[in-house]
Formats: sequence, C-alpha cells, structure tokens
Amino acid sequence: MSIPEQFERWQADWRARQGLERTFSVRWLWNPQSEPLNNVTLREFNGAVLDIRPATSAEENACLPAILVPPLVNAHTHLEFSELAEPIEPARPFSEWIRSVIRFRQQRGHNGDVCLSAGLNECNSNGVGMVADIATTDILPDHPAVESIRFREAIGLSPERIQQQSAAAISFLQQHRDSRNTGLSPHAPYTVHPDLMDRLISMAEQFQVPVAMHLAETTEELELLQSGTGALAEFLRSMNLFDSRTFPGRRSVREFLEQLSRAPRALAVHGNYFNDEDLRFLQQHPQITTVYCPRTHAWFGHTPHPIGRMLQIGLNVVLGTDSRASNPDLSIWKELQHLAVYHPQIPTADLLAMITTTAATALGHPQVSQPLIAGSRLSGTLITAT
Repeated sequence: MSIPEQFERWQADWRARQGLERTFSVRWLWNPQSEPLNNVTLREFNGAVLDIRPATSAEENACLPAILVPPLVNAHTHLEFSELAEPIEPARPFSEWIRSVIRFRQQRGHNGDVCLSAGLNECNSNGVGMVADIATTDILPDHPAVESIRFREAIGLSPERIQQQSAAAISFLQQHRDSRNTGLSPHAPYTVHPDLMDRLISMAEQFQVPVAMHLAETTEELELLQSGTGALAEFLRSMNLFDSRTFPGRRSVREFLEQLSRAPRALAVHGNYFNDEDLRFLQQHPQITTVYCPRTHAWFGHTPHPIGRMLQIGLNVVLGTDSRASNPDLSIWKELQHLAVYHPQIPTADLLAMITTTAATALGHPQVSQPLIAGSRLSGTLITAT
C-alpha cells in the first residue's frame, strides 16, 4: 500500500470513530526542546490526549509513516507574492532585486490580496497553523485552518508620504481595534524616515500591537546607515528619494533596535548582519525576536548567519519563509531542514521550537502551538516521513 493510500485509509477510520476513544500510532513524535520519540501510540478522546506510550510490536507494524509535531508557525512572509512560480531575479545586487519587485507590483496592479487565499492555502497544506504576513492593505483574511497576523507595512521618506503612511497605519489599527491579529511593519531602515518610524512605534505602544521590521538584512543597508553612500544610496537617488539629512552617516542598526524595544513585542526580520553590539542589546531586550529566513538568506548569497552565536547566548530566534519573491515555496518545514543541514551544530532538541512554540509565543499567541503531551489538546501536524 502506498503512503497516500495509508493516510487515506487512516483518515477514513479516524472520521468513522468520531466521538469515541481513538488510538493511533506514528513513526515519530517530536516535541520542542525534546529528542524525537520513535514508534509512539497516542490515545485521544474528544480532542484531548489521554496518554502517550511506546507502540507495541503489533502497533509498530501499523505506524503511520509520519512525524507528528505541534502546529507549525511561519513567523515572516509576504503572501501578496504567492502567485509567483519562482523567485524574482536578479538576486544580486540587492538594489536591482528591489527594482524588479517594484516593476512586478506595478505590472500586477493592486490585486495583491487576490493571492492571500492561495498563500494561506499553501501554508495550510504545509501544516502551518499561524502565519505572520506583511500586509499592504487593510484586509484581515479569514481562513478555517490558518490564523494570520497582519503587520501593516509602511514605506515613506518624503513629508507627504510620512503623513499618508501615518494616516493609513492609524486607520488600520482603529478599524481592527478588537482584533488580536494586527501589527505594524516599518519596512526597513532605507525606506522609513525617522519621523515615520517614531510615529509607528508610538502607535504600537498606544494600541499594544507588535512590530516587525526588516533589519540588518544586507551590507548595502549597513553602508547606507554608516556612511550615507553605496548602492542603496544610489538607488534612492534614482528614485528622487535620497536626502542627506535622513542618511547623514554615523547611523546604526542599534538605533532601530532601541526603537523596536519600545513596542510590546517586536520581530527583527533577517538579522543577517547583526554585530556583537546588536547581540548584546538583544540579550537585554527579550521582547525582540529575530526571524531568520534560511532559504531566502541563501538565495541572496549572504555570508553565514549569526544564528549559532545567537542561540548560544540565549537569544530568541524563529524562522520564516519570506515570500515567493525570494523563495520557491512557503514550506516552513523545508526552512527547518535547510537550517539543520547548514547549521549542524544546533542541537536537534532546539530546532523545532523555532517553527512551533517559540514562534507562537513571539507572535503573542502561545496557545496556537503547544507540546503534545498527556492532558493537552490533540492539535498537531503530520509530516510524511519518506
């Protein structure tokens, strides 16, 4: 019997026993901060796990060829690009990739939200129970299986744009005042004026919502902040957006981390080039979580990520897929596999939390992804073990 046939038969039997005590066995059970357990039987009733025990010899023969883990969490993506079949090129230099993204958006028009449903369905098919999405509109999508946190993106360097983006952000928060699934996203140091940044952080404090920002993503970003020169400076000049008063040099990633620390919770997305000073600051501010996107990091050809050092000193690090503009798909499980291959020094027991419990906590929703233990609710993801 093929693996799909085994799963289809199991699902039919599982549904037939709805309302009764049910037992099933899996090849692996893997909880965060634990080593995977081989050949495990779970007993369930009315959605609650009654007990977990080693499978008997007979049960081993009927074990589902799968890994059972808590619901997965994707801590950073842009679902508006879910229609793409392959990443946008060229990947380098980064400023040219940005130009290509701008052209794509212009050619597509204002139908990015059409991709929301496709993106959420792809997340669901990959076992994701919660996703953090960078949003360019005010829509809060409703999906039966995937909860989404929408971080309203803001980009603005000119006085007019600062006013417009500030108004859009406050409108979004007021419109969804009763939702726990909103946040703000000052895009990046090279696209957000200090005045706009300050306004957005003040709004996050007022409405008690999280903030997500792309930070320490490229060496070009660091050069722009440190000296006011480089490829991003030239890119901004070509768009008539460069102002030496905004980018005078002598600025650093640290000043953005200081502002993020004012928010109730914050995601520093990428962190590819955090230095020792940045890491020391993050140690002192655990409300800031770094989101590493392994396959996007590889796509852009960055130098090795400091994740090993970050975990060694106890920083919060979770994973995201970024978007299909820099990634072939939205599988957070494949991000974990990539991480395990290229950072083999990270203990197996520490890996899973970055796409389950730690990620859910970073987003302010720890109940979404909890360890599978006796007494917990039966909520998890089956990963085919082929």
